Amino acid sequence: MKSPSGKQHLKAALFAAIFPAAVYSLSADTVKQTQNALSEWISVEKQISEDKSEWIAQKEVLQNSIEFMKGEIGRLEEAIASAKENASAGEKKRAELDEKKEVLDAVTAEMKAAVLEYETRVKKMAEGWPVAFLDTVDTFLDRIPEEEKAEDAPLTIRLQNVVAILSQFDKFQSAITKDTAVQDVDGESREVTTLYYGFSYAYFIDGTGEYAGYGYPTGSGWDWVSDPSLSEDVAQLVAVYDRSTDASFVGLPTKIVTP
Repeated sequence: MKSPSGKQHLKAALFAAIFPAAVYSLSADTVKQTQNALSEWISVEKQISEDKSEWIAQKEVLQNSIEFMKGEIGRLEEAIASAKENASAGEKKRAELDEKKEVLDAVTAEMKAAVLEYETRVKKMAEGWPVAFLDTVDTFLDRIPEEEKAEDAPLTIRLQNVVAILSQFDKFQSAITKDTAVQDVDGESREVTTLYYGFSYAYFIDGTGEYAGYGYPTGSGWDWVSDPSLSEDVAQLVAVYDRSTDASFVGLPTKIVTP
């Protein structure tokens, strides 16, 4: 795969909760570069945090809508059944029920339009998700109906499906995820262990401990770049994640990607 042009690499201090800080003697220029890089990193993390908050708010709206729809449909069905059993109530009662049904139909139409928009956005976002995350939501993505078939799919099921995908999205974005799989880098296929830092960056290494590198999102997928010089540091990073060695400061290159 091609290496990104004009990319900015830096030795970023990846100090999640399991990495204590270590003291390094840095030149004035290096300190300035590091400060600039950290500033950009914080800006990116702020944007990701805002996106995450938006998704959480949308998830709560969808969950509330599911309960609302279930309750309204149940009450309407009970009312219609009661009206059929008491035909003597006359046309006035039926007219009232028809009016309520019209309101419910209008609300349902609005909900269908909203769900269709969410489904479209999710499918578009999925084009840039890493395989490690897609494996956790494949079943839900497959359940999203084609637009021409969406009208026949139960609305409550479609709502629950979107909420499930957003929940998994939030979980992956908020954690460091370890994945072992075959990966194609620079024309070679190897089984590698990869640590994903949410949807922002990742590092990989193979079983020999000699083949390593990093990856980052491009909007339509992920670019993977091999860099054997990172082998020792990435191996240490994985060991710290597995808790097979004491936590320590590990310096690794990072490309700042603006969402």
